[in-house]
Amino acid sequence: MTRGRRQSQRRKKLIILRGLPGVGKTTRAKNLCDEYARLGLEAEIFSTDRYHESTNYTKGNFQRNHQRNREDVFKALNRGVDLIIVDNTNISLWEMWPYIHMGMRQGDYYITMMELPKNYISINKLYRCRHKIPKRKFRSFEARWEDAYNIWHVLNDSYSINRWEQCEEEWNVQ
Repeated sequence: MTRGRRQSQRRKKLIILRGLPGVGKTTRAKNLCDEYARLGLEAEIFSTDRYHESTNYTKGNFQRNHQRNREDVFKALNRGVDLIIVDNTNISLWEMWPYIHMGMRQGDYYITMMELPKNYISINKLYRCRHKIPKRKFRSFEARWEDAYNIWHVLNDSYSINRWEQCEEEWNVQ
């Protein structure tokens, strides 16, 4: 028993945060990083918002911004960062699939999805978040939301597999 407990304490973590804008994903990510820092462990947050903000949320840059975030996560996995947090909306299964796939291929990461909030928040409350996203956009996010029961549900999703199998980004090249 003791040996198994020690092994699980050393195992690195990849956490995929999910939730609509404004529900507290970034705050939760920062709190998790602080917890790891107090233990003397390395933790990094990867959010596509960082790239969206640098391009002033120009829609034409969204695909490239997400690609850059995936590249950053891939590099962090290869560096062996103790805690990697993906802080994106991750509304659809196919959006989480690359991160989970990367973590599985790395082999020494415990991968979990953390959905925020645990209970429903009204669209009017979410509209007041810092991103100032129009209500119609929130409604489209809500309409596209896909339940993800566990990482295997995501990894075995046929649409996600087909969507990414021909991708030639560095993380997906054998």
